[in-house]
Amino acid sequence: MTARVGPAATLAGVVGLACLLGGCDAGDAPPKHPAATVPAPGGDAAGAPPRPTAPAASTAVPASSCDLLSPTRVQEVLAVGPVRTRPADSGRTCEYVDPDQRRLLTVTVGDFPQAMVGGPIDAARTTATGTGPRESVPGVADAAVIYRDPVRGDGFAFARAHGEMVTSVDINAPAISRDRLIALGRTAAAAPGAPG
Repeated sequence: MTARVGPAATLAGVVGLACLLGGCDAGDAPPKHPAATVPAPGGDAAGAPPRPTAPAASTAVPASSCDLLSPTRVQEVLAVGPVRTRPADSGRTCEYVDPDQRRLLTVTVGDFPQAMVGGPIDAARTTATGTGPRESVPGVADAAVIYRDPVRGDGFAFARAHGEMVTSVDINAPAISRDRLIALGRTAAAAPGAPG
């Protein structure tokens, strides 16, 4: 069951996704990595060494976006020459570039509380940028859409729920056919490092 949220939480979710996708200045976005809890030096009273403290589940960083599509798979689907990856944003964004450093494809991963984004279908639809049409794609993750953004290019967004969190993935390319975009989306959703 998807929880209903008020307009303020919905707006916060949209702003958060927009910032994730590069629509905010660095000073506008919240910190990307919460400070880890550091145990006191010297261990506990029994003399045991300190144990590292894992971040809370709600702040865990999703899999690296470069893990979802191999350069070989991108080359195969796009029918282009050598492809290299260029990770950014602490692994949340991965650009696939040709030998001249031209962007062929971008993959962005975001992890959000369901209370903020409203569930997988809402996260997938919100991740799909631009004013162009959106079309649901059945059988991929919990929800998936293909979309057209006049500025960024064509895209495929999918999302999965896990616990109280939703992870969304956006695959975007300046020029790509619908069939190739869906093939890349299906590959990314089925990858061993795929969210969910």
